Amino acid sequence: MREKSHKFDVFLPVMDETISLIRTIRIIENDCSKHISKYLIVVSKKLTTSDSKNVIKLLKKKYKKKILVIVQKEKFIGGALKSAIKNIKSSHFILMASDLETNPKDVKKLIKQSIRNPSKIITANRWLLKNSFFGYNIIKLLFNKIFQLFFSTLFFVKLSDLTFAFRVYPSNLIKKFNLKEMKHPILLETLLIPIKLEVQFIEISSKWRSRKEGKSNNTFIKNFLYVYTGFRIFFSQREMLIK
Repeated sequence: MREKSHKFDVFLPVMDETISLIRTIRIIENDCSKHISKYLIVVSKKLTTSDSKNVIKLLKKKYKKKILVIVQKEKFIGGALKSAIKNIKSSHFILMASDLETNPKDVKKLIKQSIRNPSKIITANRWLLKNSFFGYNIIKLLFNKIFQLFFSTLFFVKLSDLTFAFRVYPSNLIKKFNLKEMKHPILLETLLIPIKLEVQFIEISSKWRSRKEGKSNNTFIKNFLYVYTGFRIFFSQREMLIK
């Protein structure tokens, strides 16, 4: 695929982010504006704060047609992601957050690798370099590492960060996924399905920092739901994982 036809739609779910959302889009625009087709900003009609909605209006005025505001029809992060996928128009889709936990400065690295490898999934990895977690609960970090080791071994892949939702997908691929999860385990599901389908991956290093504004909706207890999702997909037939 030629670089000229290689365009990206960026998924940005918004609940209570304001300054973080502004900074995320500003950095991406400064670094790689020519590659970005749309920012798919997904909001909840009831739960997205009025402050966030006002910021989105300002962004819409500034970036005009590049901003597509989508009101999610289903609940939770899963509903937001599914709504975004239905609105993909570009050749590739960037999955990330709007709270700066996914570093927008690394988007240019993801894009560069994707242009070189258009049929592969490019995924960010927090474990490739030392000291890549800032503000991450130490107990949660230990469980994270155990989880990564167990499921990468189970699925027989070299990937060492299966739960960091900072990736680029070929759009025609992610549109085929038969996504079942509605809460945060959908972020694992979107990686394990292509692993099961034997899609090729490329990893880049990235650092994680805890959000500075707003409240995380992914509590420690909820992380145990990822285990169920991992086993469900492992024991699923391949034809059950695609539409």
